[in-house]
Amino acid sequence: MRSAYISALLTAAIATQAAGQDSSRMRSLTDTTSQLKDVIVTASRIAERVNEVPSSVVLISRNELARQSQISNNLPYILMQKIPGISPSEEGQNNFIGKLRGRNFLVLIDGVPQSTPLRNGGRDLKTIDVSAIDHVEVINGASSMYGNGGAGGIINYITIKPEKTVPFSSSTYFNNSLNLAKADETYGYNISQVFKGGIGKFDYVVQGKMAHSGVVRSADGVVVSPFYGLGETRTYNALVKLGYDFSTRHRIEVMGNYFNSIQDSKYIGTKGNFGVSPAIGVRGDTNILGGTPYNKTLNIKYTGTFGKTEANVTAYYNDINSVFEAYNQIYSDHWGGRFNFSTPFELPGNNQVLLIYGIDFLKDHTVQKDMADKLVTPDMNMNSIAPYLQSKFILAKDWVFKAGVRYENLLFKVSDITKGTNFVPGATNTYDALVFNAGLRYNRRACMQPFASFSQGYSIGDIGLVLRNGVSLNAIDVTPVKVNNFELGVNGDIQRFHYEVTGYYSTSKKGATFKEVTPGSFELIQLPQKIYGVEAVLGYKATSWLRLGGILGYMDGKEDTRNDGSYAGKIDNSTISPVKVGGNVNVKITRRWDISMQMTSIGSRDVFPKDAWNYGKYPVNGYTLFDLYTSYKLKHVLLTFAVNNLFNADYYPTHSAVRGATTEGRYYVKGTGAVANLGVVINL
Repeated sequence: MRSAYISALLTAAIATQAAGQDSSRMRSLTDTTSQLKDVIVTASRIAERVNEVPSSVVLISRNELARQSQISNNLPYILMQKIPGISPSEEGQNNFIGKLRGRNFLVLIDGVPQSTPLRNGGRDLKTIDVSAIDHVEVINGASSMYGNGGAGGIINYITIKPEKTVPFSSSTYFNNSLNLAKADETYGYNISQVFKGGIGKFDYVVQGKMAHSGVVRSADGVVVSPFYGLGETRTYNALVKLGYDFSTRHRIEVMGNYFNSIQDSKYIGTKGNFGVSPAIGVRGDTNILGGTPYNKTLNIKYTGTFGKTEANVTAYYNDINSVFEAYNQIYSDHWGGRFNFSTPFELPGNNQVLLIYGIDFLKDHTVQKDMADKLVTPDMNMNSIAPYLQSKFILAKDWVFKAGVRYENLLFKVSDITKGTNFVPGATNTYDALVFNAGLRYNRRACMQPFASFSQGYSIGDIGLVLRNGVSLNAIDVTPVKVNNFELGVNGDIQRFHYEVTGYYSTSKKGATFKEVTPGSFELIQLPQKIYGVEAVLGYKATSWLRLGGILGYMDGKEDTRNDGSYAGKIDNSTISPVKVGGNVNVKITRRWDISMQMTSIGSRDVFPKDAWNYGKYPVNGYTLFDLYTSYKLKHVLLTFAVNNLFNADYYPTHSAVRGATTEGRYYVKGTGAVANLGVVINL
């Protein structure tokens, strides 16, 4: 099998050279935050440069996304490569164990929430296609600036921006993929088209994508169980963005995005045996098509200037349906409005202060049903009103100080439900949360820019997971859980070397863990937790033709298992990710030809005795993956060739070990074997 793989790899590489090879140079493989000149909008709800934010921020540029998508079109896999503190990719439809620094994160598309916190569907990272994204903004650590769910941070997908300087431009992307360990039934393709331009005061973006993935095979050529998998899946995405500038001071923009991803497999999954044999795919069929039948996002935004005050007013709508194979489905829709204003003031001594203030409104409706549309949870409704005030001081030109507060009022209402013979009446309750943040940054020297911050985030937790067991809302405490996050870091540029090193420490009174009590049935356990870690992002431009980069993410934590303040217990592997080390090398062979390689190594974690093995407590074995990318650029054409899992590593993703033998081992699957990708990009 190994010799067959090597032969297939050599054949694919030779075919690529014959085709002309290719690549657009895409900056550096490590497109790190400080190397980019883009602005961010997530941290304080205003556009500001990275060095004005007193916290750890990661930006993934459009060029880097384009490069990574030729290696793997799976967004969680791309994020794993670039974000030190995010959980390893599950390599499936879901991101159930997805955490940022060990806490839940909030996913946004242009500021519109994609997460479903009332009943976690684990699909929020895969609600848009890579080809529709301009860049990704990641705010590490607790943040409340966009409301419930940002206890670990915020991941904001910023959609493609219009090209205002030309009336019409076109970009076409086509990619073919094939498993190199065993090619049978594994062929897949991705094709996407982007049109954009500007005519006078009007500008537009139109994007469309369709794709079909083949059967997924592990390194030994065996079909991986399709249970919540990415194989044999058809995906469609359509984005339209229209903008109009009334003047240089007033603009309106409308964005609509539709995403559909459905698996229709000719295989069914077996049961796995933890530590012995994985769940695999065997010939068979099911009439349940798992995936995301639809995710609809609509965003209408007005920006304007009135005197010194900048206004940003947004109305949005999101509707998502997630189907879970052999289980049920979640329907969730959000309506909301955001009114954000910022006003600068001059202070004595050439100092400045910017006040950022406003109010958010949100109506969230979520329900879980079985495949016959019978209620699994009651209808859950949450209405939220949240005023906030942030301040940004520029002191003596080199000091940036921020502080702010946000108050959230939450109204919960759940409907009646009958579980078996048990009738559970509906209920209505009101809760609130007050969160605070403060941070300081010093920017005098480019070689060393230290920052420190304290921030609070909050989450109401997955209340649908409890309510589906026939429990009344009045019987549980859904008071928002606060997370206190302390962060200390430094970044800088020393000639050709760039670095950022950050340490963090976060606490919460009710961290969430799970325990499987019967196959497929889980009990929610909430205990006080402390999580701490260190992250690093490094980049080195050795010569004009050689760039090096790397990331490091380490975390650990303790929980108070006896609720007596002792914090003697270890936190399980669904929350604490093993140490992650990543590296990349980018070589510019000629002016037109680039080649690069990246490595990601996920460590092992085995901290629980065998008699305690359950969800999140099985031992995690480490693994190391290498990816190859090369490209050759012609006048309007870019030819690309990439291999995901270059050396055909035989491994179990972290998620397989986290779920282990739970749900009869159905999640215990191997990772994907080596996959070659041959692509072309045409820019006109």
